[in-house]
Amino acid sequence: NAKSSEVVEEVNVGKEEILGEMNTIRQMAKMTCGRQGNQFPIFTREFYHCMENGTGTRENVMEVLRWIESIDPGAFCRVHKNVPNRIVPYVLLLPTYGDRGFCWEPFDRYNRITSRGRIVIPMYPRDLKISVLMAVADLRWQVAKEKASFDWMSDGLTGHYYQYLEEHKMKGDIKQFFIDDYILWMTKESMGTQKLEKEVRGIFWRYIPFPQETKDDLKKRSLVYQELYQRDINRSMSDGY
Repeated sequence: NAKSSEVVEEVNVGKEEILGEMNTIRQMAKMTCGRQGNQFPIFTREFYHCMENGTGTRENVMEVLRWIESIDPGAFCRVHKNVPNRIVPYVLLLPTYGDRGFCWEPFDRYNRITSRGRIVIPMYPRDLKISVLMAVADLRWQVAKEKASFDWMSDGLTGHYYQYLEEHKMKGDIKQFFIDDYILWMTKESMGTQKLEKEVRGIFWRYIPFPQETKDDLKKRSLVYQELYQRDINRSMSDGY
């Protein structure tokens, strides 16, 4: 006889729930492939092109996430009442050949303050680092947009970025422009290689700041970063008044 504390409550999951979950996974799989992608459902050696380090295993994805946070320490920070909280999202690994990582939800809609979001990473992409960067960029955009709420086109990160696109009459998917620029910010600009437009660099420098050590290093490399560094000092001085 099992003790009462050991009795496991049975949860009846019906056919509809199971089919719903399977359809969700199917939808996620399609999203990792993208509209133009080849949605090939079977694991075959002809399609498997990942090296061991480039396969989206739990350990490899965690390693990339650690690297991202070392360059973008605010990647998983959500600010509530001026207090930043580090809330790392749940990570879903999908056994697909897609290249696109994405954010499934930035947080639970019933608990916006402390709940964890969900990002989805394909396990067999061409470039695991880029796939994870896409997902984190998507998460960052959605969190910033939700935080700004009705003012998302005029306030904060999303507002300044949206206004930049408007001024330059750039048409297309705003979030995709942001994701592409975030990847350049993380892989190129963090190393001192200038790839972004001047206005975008200014927006990212303020709203997606590098760690202080990286800023100190970039300041020595180029006048471009030196000017942004000085802008930080001016801003902190004016905040003190």
